[in-house]
Amino acid sequence: MYHQVAVLYDDLKDRVSRFNMHVTDVPRMDYTSLHRQRFILQVVIAGAFYPNYVAQGEIDEEMASKELNGYDPKTTVMVRNLPPYSFLYYKQLQSLFRQCGQVKTISFDGSRAYVEFYRTSQGSGVLPEVSLALLLSIRSQPLDLFIYPTDKVEACAGSTITQAQIGEVAGRGSSSLCLPPSLRQLCHDWEMGVNVDFQNHSVCPVGVLSSTVDPDNLPRSQFFVVNITEVVEVGHFWGFQADEASMEKQRHLTTEINRRNLLPVTVSLYPNLLCLAPYSESSNEQCMYYRAKILHMRDNSVEVFFVDFGNRTLVSCISLRELPSDLMSHPFQAHEFCIAGMRPSAQSMILGNEWSSHARNHFITLVKGRSLIVSLYSILHGVMRVELFISTGASSTSVADILVDEGHAVKAEECYNSKQNHEVLLSVYKDLEEGTYMSNSASSSWKDRKEEEKQLIDRLLTYFSKTSQSYPKTKVRVLGPTTPHKISFYSLNHGLHYKAVCIDKCSMNSFALNDNPTNKHQRMLVAGSVSVNASGTHILLNDTTLLPDIPGLSTLITMLFTTVMELRTNGERTCYTGALCGLGWNSRTEEAILPEHDMELTFDVKFDVEDITEINVLRNAINHLLCEGPNGTLHLGPDRISRLQEDCREHLIRLFAKAPPRENITPVYYEKPGKWNQVDPTLKMDSAQPGDGKTKGVLFQLHSVTLLNN
Repeated sequence: MYHQVAVLYDDLKDRVSRFNMHVTDVPRMDYTSLHRQRFILQVVIAGAFYPNYVAQGEIDEEMASKELNGYDPKTTVMVRNLPPYSFLYYKQLQSLFRQCGQVKTISFDGSRAYVEFYRTSQGSGVLPEVSLALLLSIRSQPLDLFIYPTDKVEACAGSTITQAQIGEVAGRGSSSLCLPPSLRQLCHDWEMGVNVDFQNHSVCPVGVLSSTVDPDNLPRSQFFVVNITEVVEVGHFWGFQADEASMEKQRHLTTEINRRNLLPVTVSLYPNLLCLAPYSESSNEQCMYYRAKILHMRDNSVEVFFVDFGNRTLVSCISLRELPSDLMSHPFQAHEFCIAGMRPSAQSMILGNEWSSHARNHFITLVKGRSLIVSLYSILHGVMRVELFISTGASSTSVADILVDEGHAVKAEECYNSKQNHEVLLSVYKDLEEGTYMSNSASSSWKDRKEEEKQLIDRLLTYFSKTSQSYPKTKVRVLGPTTPHKISFYSLNHGLHYKAVCIDKCSMNSFALNDNPTNKHQRMLVAGSVSVNASGTHILLNDTTLLPDIPGLSTLITMLFTTVMELRTNGERTCYTGALCGLGWNSRTEEAILPEHDMELTFDVKFDVEDITEINVLRNAINHLLCEGPNGTLHLGPDRISRLQEDCREHLIRLFAKAPPRENITPVYYEKPGKWNQVDPTLKMDSAQPGDGKTKGVLFQLHSVTLLNN
């Protein structure tokens, strides 16, 4: 692979040198320059492989959420075809996914299970562990469980006799002992929802340790003060409640920990191990011990996360202390927060990995180490989604509004699960205020039922762990892992639009996920090569590149690199609604020259005359670099060529990172897709090619602009 890349690199250098442009060693780039250059290279790749373009298919967000049972698609995969009483085999299931990463929880729901991995990095994207798990399915790696006979399990679950009698009865077969109807229904109910938490080493029926909203763990009001201790990314941070009651809990817990005789950790250290770790604000202060969780191992040091404060630090392994068992039960005081209703702007995504360094530094300056007011919108996957406010004199300003005004962010719709949880929270707070809230857990019958379910689970797990060799086992093939958020693609080419798109299994994009289905804007994938199967029903893509999720990006790239473009307008001719891109039409026959490669674009963001002009300016700048004749690069010095190259880069970034961002619009589909020559010639304004007649071999003709009424 490395040899092939080296050969390709040398070949590209040789090709570029024919235009008198030479690759030189560049100094190490800073964060912004590196990401800017990466984006430019992605655009160049898209231009090189025009028209091998496909688009991401839409996902029904509500259906996907229900299929994944509300779990986070960035951390969770799903397996199906599990046998009855599948929680009995949770250790087998855990071992099947151990090669992918550390499993945090497994939630069983009938014949399905949801496997959640620990988030081992600070990023908010799809976990590599999830991608590796999905790769198992693509490579058809079998997932097999060895299970007990169902009748033996039911016999044990339904028996109320001694363990010795259970063994005797189970050995005689299911006909000797039938499961009573009441217990059979109970087994059926709790089998539908069992949670296995590997950190707490617990196996519980759904509802004992988990709840959609637990009022006991909610802030007393939707508005509360947070002390922000750690910034993960723009809009993503950790902190703890700064009200007097919460601060008193912190002081009491700290005092209780540090008055004890603390013992060194005796077990081997591993990620997510709970312990006590030292911390001090400065070298002059005495170190105090606080509850912590190990994040990463680094030789003789570990990075720990302080679960009551939210910050992290590096400490030596020998400084860690055992966390007494009675101090584990106290709820962690630190909370994870995200600002709701906001996402990175195109500018931020181009100049950074989602967020630019300028946006990140500004956000840190605004919030870190400060006590600020938040308004709770929802709680999603354990993260509080909030609106964050900064006091400015007599009033408060939303941090999201500040970031939007400065061009770092844009307003965004909350996802389906967040909006659903928001409605639940509003109802709970209203009922709490009126004194009418009544949860299931407040019912003694509900508590008794859950306790019975827990006892049944424990009894089955204990019994079969001791007698696992006594029964013959059957092998069951588990289906998956999979996720409803896996991206499907469709071709943008007119002739291939209705053919199914398949991506080479060796490509990372063959199991790419749509982790933001709320964003309905078209997202593009570029292929280095495209082939059609023998039956003509599928197209296969190789050497693919998934472009950033920037609204309007796929449309801009297509208009930038197409040979001919004809703009579409609405009936009143007050705005552009789309464009047909391709090789144009034959003026004699009035038929498309190469219709199978034509692309009918429908705009989902607003484009105006200024945007078309910017596209033409960039096409002209590219022409200057690649043209022949006296003005060609073969006759220019290195300094002049370097200025032309930088001119292209600046035009490109300005086109794609327009400020303010292009307005979202509702797509209007053209009634005659694929039809050329639909514009009255009197309404076309041709763009003149700048120059003095000495420029030859122009790569891009400038697009004509369709005149609008306004």
